[in-house]
Amino acid sequence: MSNPDISWTSLYNNQADADGYVAFNADRRLGQNQYASRYADGAHDSPNLGSDLRWKNLDSGNYHDLLIHKDDLVTFHARVKAYQHDASYGRAKDAQHYLAITGKS
Repeated sequence: MSNPDISWTSLYNNQADADGYVAFNADRRLGQNQYASRYADGAHDSPNLGSDLRWKNLDSGNYHDLLIHKDDLVTFHARVKAYQHDASYGRAKDAQHYLAITGKS
């Protein structure tokens, strides 16, 4: 049984490498990672929602190798979710709009 007092990010923080990076592929909260990873760099005509975030192996072309810094997880999630919500209603905005989202309260 999961502990509701533990945030979802703490599970990833505990898996971070020495530089603070976690495997993007381990997270399924944004749907299938092969599609969610497109928002990291704007691949396949997706908006680039991760241009100012910290990544490793972004240029590898393999989402299995992709790492994101643990402190950027919440921001990336907030941006992608906001974009997906808007796009589902046909109201997607320019990527700059979503880059202003920090994911912090």
